[in-house]
Amino acid sequence: MIAVAASFWALMLMTCVFAAGFGGRDGRIFAVMFFGSVLLTMPALLVSSGHGTQYWVMAVDVLLFVGLFRLMLRSAAYWPIWTTASQFLTVLTHVVTLLLQSFSDRIYEGLSTVWVIPLMLFTIIGIEQDRKQHHDRSYPPGPRAA
Repeated sequence: MIAVAASFWALMLMTCVFAAGFGGRDGRIFAVMFFGSVLLTMPALLVSSGHGTQYWVMAVDVLLFVGLFRLMLRSAAYWPIWTTASQFLTVLTHVVTLLLQSFSDRIYEGLSTVWVIPLMLFTIIGIEQDRKQHHDRSYPPGPRAA
C-alpha cells in the first residue's frame, strides 16, 4: 500500500512540475488546481465514512471538475479536454453511488480513484504534444527533394 501511495505522489508531483514548467499559463493553472484538490482530498477522506457516497471527496472532485471545465473552455490546447473528461468520469462514479444505494464500496473506491492516473498521463502527454506541434510550426519545412 505504501508503494502505491508513493507512486501516486511521485507521479502527481511530476505532473504538476511538468505542467507548471512546460504547459504555459494553462499548465500553471492546472498544477495549482490539481495540487490543491489532492491536498483537500486528504482531510475529506478522514471525515468521510467508509461506506456509501463520500460526500466531502465528491465535493472536492466536483470543484476540480468545474475548474478543469472552465480551463478547457478557455484553452486553445487539447489536453484540458482529456483531463476534464477523466475528472468527469470520477464525478460520475460518485453520482452512481447516489443513484444505486447497493453499489459495492470496493468498486466505488476503485472507480473513484482510477481515473486520476489517465488524467495525469493525459496532462503530461498532451502538453508534450502541444509543445512538439508548436515547435514544428516554428520551423518552416526544408527544401523538397525533386
